[in-house]
Amino acid sequence: MDFFSLAMGMMNLLADNAETVSSATAQFNSMASRIFDIAKGILIPVMIIVGVAGIFYSIYLGVNMARADSSDKREEAKKRLVNAIIGFVVIFILILLLFLFCQNANAIFGWTKTASIANS
Repeated sequence: MDFFSLAMGMMNLLADNAETVSSATAQFNSMASRIFDIAKGILIPVMIIVGVAGIFYSIYLGVNMARADSSDKREEAKKRLVNAIIGFVVIFILILLLFLFCQNANAIFGWTKTASIANS
């Protein structure tokens, strides 16, 4: 049983009539929808900023690796470049997963199904 089903069950117990439950469900769905829409709107620019920052930082580290005088400095720059690329890929994947979660939250949690059960 998910949290939303539990909350709706408690509302059913406390509510005097189905109209109160329906109103609360509609307000919750509206609020959750707005929150996820705002998050989706923020995540696209964040993905762009992370991608551009990753490209510029990788270029900077690549130039430092090419300009390194000794092999020790070159190895250190190579390690930093590999770590930076791995870090940016992980961050980008996490942002993408969060975007997909926000886009499909209704299907994941089944709010529509739960709301229709509460209304009947």
